[in-house]
Amino acid sequence: IKDGELQKDNADAIWQIQDLQNQMVVAGEALYIALAGLELNDRTMDRSLDALDRGIQEAQLRYDLGQISSLTLQQTKASRTSLVSSQQTLRMSLENYKTQLKLMVGADLASDLTLGALPEVTDEQLATMDLEADLAAAKEASYSLYDAKLTLDDARETYNDAGGDGYHNKDKYEYQVALHQWQSAQYTYNATIQNFETGFRTLYAQVKDCKQVLDAARTALAVEQDNYAVDQMKYEQGSISRNELLTAQDDLSTAQDSVDTAAINLFSAYNTYRWAVEYGILNG
Repeated sequence: IKDGELQKDNADAIWQIQDLQNQMVVAGEALYIALAGLELNDRTMDRSLDALDRGIQEAQLRYDLGQISSLTLQQTKASRTSLVSSQQTLRMSLENYKTQLKLMVGADLASDLTLGALPEVTDEQLATMDLEADLAAAKEASYSLYDAKLTLDDARETYNDAGGDGYHNKDKYEYQVALHQWQSAQYTYNATIQNFETGFRTLYAQVKDCKQVLDAARTALAVEQDNYAVDQMKYEQGSISRNELLTAQDDLSTAQDSVDTAAINLFSAYNTYRWAVEYGILNG
């Protein structure tokens, strides 16, 4: 107690437990974000099915008029069957993920689970990102790096107990074992540090890339909004059909989906980045 070893061991145990708790929260958040993406995909598939239904109606009419073959009509209908199957698979994944999330938060498995909107990552938040300063903070906060250092210190202590660098009989078996364990521990520790730093730098770059993808998607959406406004006017003037207007609407919805997907990806990457900076957790 006087040396502080007991207090240190207790603090280490508390840190380890807190790290495990944080790991569980990270996993829950990742599951929630994945669910948000799946629900977006489900809505996209609904619109695709509506578009296919319009295409099938048109193909049926053209077939009745003798403009397309029976094979072409069947191929169009088969596309819908394939899409319906894909959507059913997606919805099963949705239900499985929701069940997992309910288990994690202790909710009634028979209850409904409705997701709220994910927070928006602001330009101000992104502007505060500082690679080197954040990396230093992440390494300081990481229990996994601290634990790796403890393992290294234990190997060094074992090596010193076997005689260390000044041991005269270096051919002795016990010394050779301790030396190899010490060298292995150094390699492992250095690799752990390197992997952590590489992973963090990759994550930093991922956040930046997600932001530029979102900006590009928003620009594309603005173009589609203008195109749709023009097509609405054309439809009101009778120069295009309702199906053409609905197709333009689908294009607009697809552009909006791209923005929503990019926003989810940005939030996911930034949220993982903040966990790394604040708690040293890099496997979100």
